[in-house]
Amino acid sequence: MTPPKLVHEALALPPEEREELAAMLLDSLEAPAGISIDDTEEIDRRAQAARSGEDPGVPWEELRKRLEG
Repeated sequence: MTPPKLVHEALALPPEEREELAAMLLDSLEAPAGISIDDTEEIDRRAQAARSGEDPGVPWEELRKRLEG
Protein backbone atom coordinates (compact mmCIF):
# COMPACT_ATOMS: atom_id res chain seq x y z
CA MET A 1 0.00 0.00 0.00
CA THR A 2 1.36 3.45 -0.89
CA PRO A 3 1.84 6.19 1.73
CA PRO A 4 -0.97 8.37 0.31
CA LYS A 5 -3.37 5.40 0.44
CA LEU A 6 -2.27 4.62 3.98
CA VAL A 7 -2.90 8.23 5.01
CA HIS A 8 -6.33 8.12 3.39
CA GLU A 9 -7.18 4.91 5.25
CA ALA A 10 -5.77 6.24 8.54
CA LEU A 11 -7.82 9.44 8.30
CA ALA A 12 -10.97 7.33 8.07
CA LEU A 13 -10.28 5.86 11.53
CA PRO A 14 -12.02 7.21 14.63
CA PRO A 15 -9.97 9.86 16.49
CA GLU A 16 -8.90 7.47 19.27
CA GLU A 17 -7.53 4.96 16.76
CA ARG A 18 -5.74 7.71 14.79
CA GLU A 19 -4.11 8.85 18.02
CA GLU A 20 -2.99 5.31 18.80
CA LEU A 21 -1.64 4.86 15.27
CA ALA A 22 0.23 8.18 15.42
CA ALA A 23 1.81 7.21 18.75
CA MET A 24 2.86 3.83 17.34
CA LEU A 25 4.43 5.47 14.27
CA LEU A 26 6.28 8.04 16.36
CA ASP A 27 7.56 5.33 18.70
CA SER A 28 8.96 3.48 15.67
CA LEU A 29 11.18 6.42 14.66
CA GLU A 30 14.56 7.34 15.99
CA ALA A 31 14.74 10.86 17.36
CA PRO A 32 17.02 13.25 15.46
CA ALA A 33 20.44 13.60 17.02
CA GLY A 34 20.35 15.91 20.00
CA ILE A 35 16.56 15.94 20.33
CA SER A 36 14.46 13.85 22.68
CA ILE A 37 10.69 13.68 23.06
CA ASP A 38 11.45 14.68 26.66
CA ASP A 39 13.31 17.81 25.51
CA THR A 40 10.60 20.22 26.60
CA GLU A 41 12.82 23.27 26.11
CA GLU A 42 13.23 22.48 22.39
CA ILE A 43 9.55 21.67 22.02
CA ASP A 44 8.59 24.94 23.73
CA ARG A 45 11.07 26.91 21.57
CA ARG A 46 9.65 25.46 18.35
CA ALA A 47 6.05 26.00 19.49
CA GLN A 48 6.80 29.63 20.35
CA ALA A 49 8.48 30.15 16.97
CA ALA A 50 5.36 28.79 15.25
CA ARG A 51 2.98 30.89 17.35
CA SER A 52 4.96 34.09 16.84
CA GLY A 53 5.19 33.62 13.08
CA GLU A 54 8.99 33.44 13.23
CA ASP A 55 8.71 29.93 11.76
CA PRO A 56 5.35 29.74 9.98
CA GLY A 57 5.87 26.12 8.95
CA VAL A 58 4.81 24.60 5.65
CA PRO A 59 1.24 24.70 4.30
CA TRP A 60 -0.41 21.26 4.33
CA GLU A 61 -0.90 21.16 0.55
CA GLU A 62 2.79 21.84 -0.06
CA LEU A 63 3.83 19.21 2.47
CA ARG A 64 1.41 16.71 0.95
CA LYS A 65 2.95 17.27 -2.51
CA ARG A 66 6.43 16.70 -1.08
CA LEU A 67 5.32 13.49 0.62
CA GLU A 68 3.56 12.18 -2.46
CA GLY A 69 6.58 13.11 -4.38
